[in-house]
Amino acid sequence: MLHRNALKAYEQAEQDFMVEGADNHRLIEILFTELLSSLDRAVLAIETNDYAARSQAQSKALTIIVSLAGSLDFERGKPVATTLAELYEWSRVQIIEANKSQPIERLTAVRKAMADIAEAWSMIGKPATSAA
Repeated sequence: MLHRNALKAYEQAEQDFMVEGADNHRLIEILFTELLSSLDRAVLAIETNDYAARSQAQSKALTIIVSLAGSLDFERGKPVATTLAELYEWSRVQIIEANKSQPIERLTAVRKAMADIAEAWSMIGKPATSAA
């Protein structure tokens, strides 16, 4: 038990360190990474009938989706922000509905959509490479 608490403390310290020095773009990348990880943990928990882990993973995924939706800038990018807001809302509903039916299919669909958005977001932050 003590070992697990120490491990959690180190994991939290590492996460805090990553977030402290991050710019806004990097913070969103961290959120996407955590979201995809939470969705993976939720699917694994369903497959192993670990209801507590499933609940925790789905709750974390929902919290992250709300955070991502809250970070949207409707003033500077209304069309894109509106589309992303709709996608985040769809994802939120799918995660909630996964408690009722087709849990793995719903969570996998959300994960695919979020992975696509995460990849696009990551590309935005990369410097353009010039052809030699």
